[in-house]
Amino acid sequence: MKVLILGATGHVGSRLHNQLQQHNITSIAASRGRMRSDLSNHVILDSMNLSDLTKQLQNVDAVVNCVAGSKDSIGTGAQILTQAALAAGKPLIVHLSTMSVYGASEGVINETSPFDPDYNWYAAAKVEAENHMQAYAHAGGKVVVFRPGCIHGPGSTQWVERISNLLGNFRLGDLGDAGDGWSNLVHVDDVVNAIQLGINLPLREGEIQHYNLAAPDSPRWNQYFIDLGQAIDATPVKRIHPTQLKLDSKAFSPCVKIGQKLLEKVGKANLARHLPEPLPPSLVRLFKQHIFLDVQKISSIGFTFTPYQESLCDCVAWFKHEQH
Repeated sequence: MKVLILGATGHVGSRLHNQLQQHNITSIAASRGRMRSDLSNHVILDSMNLSDLTKQLQNVDAVVNCVAGSKDSIGTGAQILTQAALAAGKPLIVHLSTMSVYGASEGVINETSPFDPDYNWYAAAKVEAENHMQAYAHAGGKVVVFRPGCIHGPGSTQWVERISNLLGNFRLGDLGDAGDGWSNLVHVDDVVNAIQLGINLPLREGEIQHYNLAAPDSPRWNQYFIDLGQAIDATPVKRIHPTQLKLDSKAFSPCVKIGQKLLEKVGKANLARHLPEPLPPSLVRLFKQHIFLDVQKISSIGFTFTPYQESLCDCVAWFKHEQH
């Protein structure tokens, strides 16, 4: 089998590429920008270029869509991918979506739960992308869609490095009611293993399958903050007052974000990286959202998730290594 990975320099894509090669699956890592030096068998490819993408897809059995970035690269990019795949003979598409498609929904959420594209631009882009995947299946293509929760583990700048830095600066901790939402954490290797499983699923023409991905024993955010803070010695893990959280997310963090953009605009991106971590309102909303991803569907076909404590150990080991 030959597999093309779009967005192969990202957290999931790069790890997937290495794993497929270890399992003797021919994997081609594709990205529009410079490739990481440790990624072999790679191509420079603009996934928004219909002609170039079609040529690449003519030579593979499956394509994994890990493209991130802007609204256009996610939504319009998915449309171009399905157009190219139809022209190239309908290879299998494995599409990496997100739990954000469920938006502000709360409660136990399974794969048939409604979408909420009005939640934010990211949710809207991912819903648009999934609609294109559905259209590809209607046209006779085969599709597997994964909707992971918060992907942590080694290499996670969002859910390990950022959270650790915020804990270290005592801007996160026990948030009380504001941190009582479920974390829906999933180890990056579980996402990679699920994608590999998806590549090998026996699908009929025109079939599409959707799977939520989150470790069933994922804790609430408050527990994750306490566990991670203690493990990285960001102690004492303090109780954060609601007023502090509100001022941080709605006053301080927007100023930090503006500063980052201004520095990047004048070519000082290296200085922008030294600014404090922003804590946007969208993240604060997530911490209190009572959404719990139901993963019975993928579990029913024999898939198992990395236990939370094991994932936490991996996160801590990686973060501490990166600090030295």
